[in-house]
Amino acid sequence: MKQLRLIKCDYSYADFSTSISPAVEKGLDSGVAPNTVLLNVFSTDSITSGYLDDPEKAIDLDYCRQTGIVVRRRQNTGGAVFGPKGGAFLCFYLNPRALGVPLTNIKDAFRISLTAMAEALRELWGLDARYRPLNDVEVEGRKVVPSSARLENGILTLRLLINVVNTDRDVLRKAIITNPVKVQDKAIKDIGQRFTSLEDELGRQITQEDLEELSRLTIRKMFGGEITLTPGELTAQEEGYLRDYQATYNSEDWFHGNSERLRFSQAPGDALKSEGCQKALAGLLRVTLLRKEDQIQDLIVTGDFHPSPYRVTQDIEDALRGKPCDLDVVRRELELIYARPDVEMTGIEIEDFAAAFSKAFGQEANGL
Repeated sequence: MKQLRLIKCDYSYADFSTSISPAVEKGLDSGVAPNTVLLNVFSTDSITSGYLDDPEKAIDLDYCRQTGIVVRRRQNTGGAVFGPKGGAFLCFYLNPRALGVPLTNIKDAFRISLTAMAEALRELWGLDARYRPLNDVEVEGRKVVPSSARLENGILTLRLLINVVNTDRDVLRKAIITNPVKVQDKAIKDIGQRFTSLEDELGRQITQEDLEELSRLTIRKMFGGEITLTPGELTAQEEGYLRDYQATYNSEDWFHGNSERLRFSQAPGDALKSEGCQKALAGLLRVTLLRKEDQIQDLIVTGDFHPSPYRVTQDIEDALRGKPCDLDVVRRELELIYARPDVEMTGIEIEDFAAAFSKAFGQEANGL
């Protein structure tokens, strides 16, 4: 019988995202920890931006500082996420091929896990929960389980964020910056209205026992009778990784790794800046350019989509840096990258990139 280690804990959302989760992932990748499922209930309020995003464009940092909301840039993809006290993560750290489960790509991982979660919500509490591709569970158009995924070196990290408690929607609207391009095709434009919680939908408090029941049923629906859960704790090696990650990912250099203030700090004074945003199936794609004499001097590719490997956005930047502002050139370089066997860009097509670059090329540029 195949086994998963089950860990239950209560770290804050931001601490979990930036230290606990990567420590468990590294433990599995290093061979010092087993395949793991982890249920974490958040102890305090916090917020993170995604690995590929610029926090200064995703989050109102001044507002967060004024209200005491802790902000971190996490190591996985997706958009800005607020983790209120009482919310929860159900996370999987798996070597799918070694475990023999059909979760060997991000698209299938989202579909299988979120379909299982939606079925569990319907079965347990009668909610009209549905899987919405690419990576959400919704109740009548309101997001109740957003998710993110990472697939590197054959290790899948799959994180289902369960909106358990009622969040102050005014705080959410003020803390997270919503790009109008991202919500242009949504029936609900207000970010506060686009989210819901289990407590809102059920009209009662959700207990730790409720969350454990939901987690076990979701896991059973994902894997059938092939998996057993064995209670466990972090290994000594994982505890060491955790301390190392805390030192690294609480730094300013990491937090601003995709921000213009850091990336364009050495830009020539006569360079012009322009930006293009495109909404794709997987999320928002943003291209920020430094241009000089119709040439791309530098660029930053950001957004809340889910490429694999993550470094592919850096490869795109490296391929186009110094190239002319020409869509044919952009498409040609992207085709080479998309053709690589290690690249998976679910929900982001070459034409999505072309649209973003087209907007950036056509936008009136501003001096730095």
